[in-house]
Order: sequence, then C-alpha cells, then structure tokens
Amino acid sequence: MNDRTTSIVTASIQLHCQHRFPSQRFCRLPIADPDSGLCSKHAAEHHKDLDQADLAASLIGDAEEFRSAVVINRSLGELYKLQARNKINPRRAAVMAYTCNLLLRTLPAIEHELHPELEDQPQIIIDLPRPKRDPLPSESPDRPGHTS
Repeated sequence: MNDRTTSIVTASIQLHCQHRFPSQRFCRLPIADPDSGLCSKHAAEHHKDLDQADLAASLIGDAEEFRSAVVINRSLGELYKLQARNKINPRRAAVMAYTCNLLLRTLPAIEHELHPELEDQPQIIIDLPRPKRDPLPSESPDRPGHTS
C-alpha cells in the first residue's frame, strides 16, 4: 500500500504545473509542456525569459563596456537584425536605439576627461564653407534687362 500511495503522489505531481508562486504554492493547471513540467501560461513565460536572455547575449556579445563607437555600432547592427526578424518589440528597440545614441554622444566627453592634454593642441578644421565669389544669375551683366 505504501508503494501505491507513492505512485499516486508522483502521478499527481506530474499532472500539475511545477511553477511555484512566491507563497511557495504550486500552480494547479495541467501540464502543457512535458519537457519543462509547466502549464501553457508558465511555459510561455519561461520561453519568453529564455528568448530575452538570448537577445541580450546577441546584443551585448562579448562587450563589457560601451566606450567605443565600434562596439556601439555592432550592438546597433544586432538590434537592427533582431528588429528585422520581428524578434524584438519595436518600442523596446526604439528605447535601446535612443540609449545607444546617448552613449555615442557621450564618447567625446569621455575622451576629453581621459585625455585633457589634447585640448591644448590646435585643431585643423577641413570642411569650412567657401566664400561666395560667383555673381548671382540675376546680377549678370550679360543678361538683358540688367540695370547698372
């Protein structure tokens, strides 16, 4: 009789979801995913958590700090790929892209703090606007109706 009671208890545990609530009570719904021993609701939450962890690993990769534009660009590229595959919520992707934008904008300030001696060196600006030396088409002396 003791073996029969053990088998009944074991069978009843396997029929119900193995998710524990904060109060340490088990979920009473029937198992939907036999591999995990969870009901459909908790199995979906479990898979969502695993997907989120996978997304984080894909986005972050082996980067420990986002202190270079190359690392941030790589993360943005991965974010774009995930969004194109519809694996990430567009709103979440927008927030993450905005955060990457903020990270990129702080890179010059970080460089200035790390190397303040570079500020004393003269900067060469290559792309200055040229002065306008050509006359406007309406002021051309070749055109009829030109008044001097």
